[in-house]
Amino acid sequence: MAGKAKPKKHTAKELASKAAAALTNKGGGKSGKADRLGGAAGHAKFKCPVCAQGAPSEKTAVAHWDSKHAKLPFVFADWTDAHAASGGVTTQGAAVKGGKEKTVHELQKTAAGRAELARRQAEKERIANLQF
Repeated sequence: MAGKAKPKKHTAKELASKAAAALTNKGGGKSGKADRLGGAAGHAKFKCPVCAQGAPSEKTAVAHWDSKHAKLPFVFADWTDAHAASGGVTTQGAAVKGGKEKTVHELQKTAAGRAELARRQAEKERIANLQF
C-alpha cells in the first residue's frame, strides 16, 4: 500500500505485464497471419476420429469424448496426431520474445555480455579497416 490514502500510480505487476506485452511477438499484422492460421496442422494436436474436432492434449480429448460421444468407447489410439502427419510443422514463431537488444550498460554486467561487446567492437574495427 502507498499509505495516507494515496493510490499507487502503477503496480509492479502492471508494469511487468506492459513490458511483456510490448516485448512479445504475438504474431499480429499481415506477417503473423500464417501463425494465427496455425500452419499446416493447426494449433490442435489431436483430431477426433468421429467428428474431426481438434484437441490440443490427451486430457482435452478425453473431455471432448465424454461430452460429445459418451455412448461410444474411448480409444485414444484411434485419434490422429495432426502435428506428426504434417511433418512436425505447426505454428512457427508464435509468441516469441521480440528483438529488443540489451544496452551497453546491461551487457557490461555479465561475462557473456562483455564477450558480446568485444565481438561488436572487433566487428566495428574490421568494417572500419575495409577499403573500398
